[in-house]
Amino acid sequence: MSTRAGIPWTSPARTASDLLHTATDLTEAVVALDAMLAAGLPVRDLSLTPGRRGARQAREALTLARAGVASTWESRLRMLYVLELGLPMPLVNHPVYDLDGRLLGVPDLLDVEAGLVLEFDGSRWSGSPVAGGHRDRDQHRADNVREELFERAGLTVVRADGRDVGYYRRRLMARVGAARSDGLKRDRSRDRWVVGTSRRLSRFERPNSRDSLLPGRPRLTS
Repeated sequence: MSTRAGIPWTSPARTASDLLHTATDLTEAVVALDAMLAAGLPVRDLSLTPGRRGARQAREALTLARAGVASTWESRLRMLYVLELGLPMPLVNHPVYDLDGRLLGVPDLLDVEAGLVLEFDGSRWSGSPVAGGHRDRDQHRADNVREELFERAGLTVVRADGRDVGYYRRRLMARVGAARSDGLKRDRSRDRWVVGTSRRLSRFERPNSRDSLLPGRPRLTS
């Protein structure tokens, strides 16, 4: 800790380390680090103290955090998917194109193997130019159009809000589980979408669930 003009302060990396160790649970530790990465703070070189209370949680959070997350609730939805449902880490805010290279949209979360899109409908998100977020009428219309494009291309879409992640959590988990099960059983020859490229594709080319498309994770230093 240092002082400037008599005010104590810590570096972004130290602040992130403290947050990871002292968060109420693993999900909130990931939420904190996601938010710092989204803000562009230099927290990639973190130093964790072995034996410090919360060290295990901090180390686990480092493996789960992702850059590019637009809101804290997206982080919580992602952790519900990974930690509570035990499902693979989805892509975060990664563009999806049709087979002619046209952008269909940028889903909040995407499980490539299941062809499953998860969207969190919040009132605001990072960088949003719309005061009402997803509740704004024009934004809601744009969301509906994007969802139709995703579904027409063969993707399954599940939408959630804060009430779903909180009060209706068990119902949301059941909805997500059922949607993923349906997605895994889909006829993949009918897929008309691909991740992370804008070149024209043949109808026989399909997304590869093993592609490493995730933004870089924070790097731990000893």
